[in-house]
Amino acid sequence: MPEYTDEARPVPRVVVQADDPLTRDGTAAFLAADERVRLLTDDELADADILVMLTASVSGKTLSAMSRAVQTTGGRIRTVLVADHISEQQLALAVNHGLASFLVRPFTSFSQIVVAVVEAHHGRSVVPPVLMNMLLDRMRTMQKNESPAGLLPVELAQREVDVLRLLAEGLDTVEIASKLSYSERLIKSVIQTVVKRLELRNRTHAVAYAIRMGIL
Repeated sequence: MPEYTDEARPVPRVVVQADDPLTRDGTAAFLAADERVRLLTDDELADADILVMLTASVSGKTLSAMSRAVQTTGGRIRTVLVADHISEQQLALAVNHGLASFLVRPFTSFSQIVVAVVEAHHGRSVVPPVLMNMLLDRMRTMQKNESPAGLLPVELAQREVDVLRLLAEGLDTVEIASKLSYSERLIKSVIQTVVKRLELRNRTHAVAYAIRMGIL
């Protein structure tokens, strides 16, 4: 399969995913009729440039889907996320999983989604100022409070890496325990051990450390 560039593929190829078929099909139908984008099916995700994801509430499932899309496309794909709201932690994790733009669902039209897709394809983001400031503040806080131990990479056991990876995808301890076939108590113990050994503040800090050190 030939490698495409923006010059060879000026129109972004888009895959639409949503919580429900009605939202998915309605958004897909609008995008399919717009000449500024080219709609692909879920089966063609590996060829997509942009993932449009619509959800009422951002969850671990949402972040996992974004992570899978990044892995499937070798890190090329960018996501336009349309949701009712998103927390600080979810926003930071979503950026790590290819988030290009965030649109507030109750105030977003199909036309605005198309504009966000085109902008994302050209390397530009659409993010409400309040969310951008929230993200920047979180990143500054993490860097400011980085402990001396966190300045040096350390070796982590594979189980610790697996737990941190799933935390980075937004899963909670119950979901991680189910995913890895461990007890919830063991997952909590692994997280506490990593946080204590690296002299970090909490699980979010541990995920941020692992990302910066290239562990995840």
